[in-house]
Amino acid sequence: MKTKSTHWDPVVKVTHWAVASLFPLNFFLTKAGSDVHQYIGYSLVGIIVIRLAWGCIAPPPARLTSFLPSIPNAVSHLKEVIETSTDDYQGHNPAGAVMIWSMWGSVLVAGTSGFMMETDQYWGEDWIKLVHHGAVNVSFLCVCLHICAVIIMSRITGRSYLRNMLPKRKNTKT
Repeated sequence: MKTKSTHWDPVVKVTHWAVASLFPLNFFLTKAGSDVHQYIGYSLVGIIVIRLAWGCIAPPPARLTSFLPSIPNAVSHLKEVIETSTDDYQGHNPAGAVMIWSMWGSVLVAGTSGFMMETDQYWGEDWIKLVHHGAVNVSFLCVCLHICAVIIMSRITGRSYLRNMLPKRKNTKT
């Protein structure tokens, strides 16, 4: 059974794809600690800050208060999806809300701790390196879970979550 689709606004789409592009680039291709690695990390933090600021003034479903994270609600929602094969949420469903807040939080911690590692006060401190590496690994785990969830949820519900994040196609007659 098909369910309603969400039409994300351009700010949400651009920030989503910017993070989706830059995070794996930084994770897999840049040298840790290099200037490029640092600039991409700072860019990721800046993009998330822009998205969070947009979420304070945007209309639903992009407004942050439209998808506050709740693990009990996420578990309940996943049980409902398994039982009914539907997901009628406009925007992030409760499981998606937990995931997006986890990704944002872990990337922000990774970026902040990465910056701290370069300061005189924290240079060479093992604990800040552990925080940074832990946050990066949590971010990577969240990204992997997010991709798997999009695929699995699309198959269960018949709803194309990916299509909703792509640019709209214009109908042109030739």
